[in-house]
Amino acid sequence: MAANGGVGGFAVSDYRQSLQFQNLNAEKQNIKLEVIRGGRTIQISIFDIVVGDLVPLKIGDQVPADGVVITGHSLAIDESSMTGESKIIHKDQKAPFLMSGCKVADGVGAMLVTGVGINTEWGLLMASISEDTGEETPLQVRLNGVATFIGIVGLTVAVCVLAVLLGR
Repeated sequence: MAANGGVGGFAVSDYRQSLQFQNLNAEKQNIKLEVIRGGRTIQISIFDIVVGDLVPLKIGDQVPADGVVITGHSLAIDESSMTGESKIIHKDQKAPFLMSGCKVADGVGAMLVTGVGINTEWGLLMASISEDTGEETPLQVRLNGVATFIGIVGLTVAVCVLAVLLGR
């Protein structure tokens, strides 16, 4: 038998691979981008964006936070991740609002960040999905009724079997 192999060796190897995968995922999500803050262009992590930052946008970029278009030339946004519609929306002074998570499909521009984190449309959507209101859905009400019925029938059968066995 191998002294260091076996199941323990596989477990350690799997654990190391799992840690490497988690680190790679964290690194992949930690996107670096340039913003204009206080009149200076700086490179920051997507997690460090604050309200008031100016973010330049170009084709292929993901909108990092909610914001308003300040300048733009043929700026078109794919909002399918938020709205579910695959239609490309052109952004200008008439329709200036950008939502985080959307992709720049065409053009260039700059946006002023107006909301980050839970205060974005995406954050509010995720909060409302995960929120438990405590109200039962119609399906849950019906399933509870069926479960109660099954419990009563099972208890009745158990009492009948007990009575027959004691009667013998």
